[in-house]
Amino acid sequence: MRSNIRQNVEQGHSHSAPAPVALPPRLKPRKLPGQERSQQTVDAIVTAAAHILAHEGVEALTTNAVAERAGASIGSVYQYFPHKQAIVAAVLERHSESEARFFMERMQALEGKDLRARVRGLLTIPLEFRRQHSALQLALLEQMPTLGRYFDLRERVRCAAMPLRALLEAHAGEIRRTNLDLACHVLVNAIQSLTHDGILPRPEALSDEALLDELTHLVVGYLLDSDQAHDPLTQAG
Repeated sequence: MRSNIRQNVEQGHSHSAPAPVALPPRLKPRKLPGQERSQQTVDAIVTAAAHILAHEGVEALTTNAVAERAGASIGSVYQYFPHKQAIVAAVLERHSESEARFFMERMQALEGKDLRARVRGLLTIPLEFRRQHSALQLALLEQMPTLGRYFDLRERVRCAAMPLRALLEAHAGEIRRTNLDLACHVLVNAIQSLTHDGILPRPEALSDEALLDELTHLVVGYLLDSDQAHDPLTQAG
């Protein structure tokens, strides 16, 4: 029998296929690339912008700097993007798509494991992705308010919750929470905040491994009763 997570992937209801949220007119590209060569130019522009954002910051991101790093003319940049915020929006879209693929590839690898192992594995995913792309992710998060992409972010988080909802369904007989929609809502908001530095930034001394231990304890303790949560058999991975 196929797992709920795999069914979600095949039906297109996964984090890898978020429902599209239209860009505001001011952030839309002037035009979309129609040929392979023009696609390569756009790819080079977006890649160059991502590098500048991650290594030099948004203050260094100018259309001239992007053109120089991309090996393109300033005219080519303006041919596709009206201003630098439209370029940042394109970087954000590509980064989100990359995170979505990363998420689903690793979620599918957790199938068949016990609840604690799947919870810990799920929590590892955003931490691992952030570790690999920390500078760019921080720069993009700082730009979210100016881009007006709150609803897009919310939609992507909603789609990311679907595999978690499927995980809860798969282990419904083990957990003490009977309202799975409520449990999913609580966990997604807690996980999103703690793995993406919601209100308070993470203390410098707090390592990924220490945070992962605490998050696993938090989630498993919420889902199971106290005896189950501390039972060595339920903790075996």
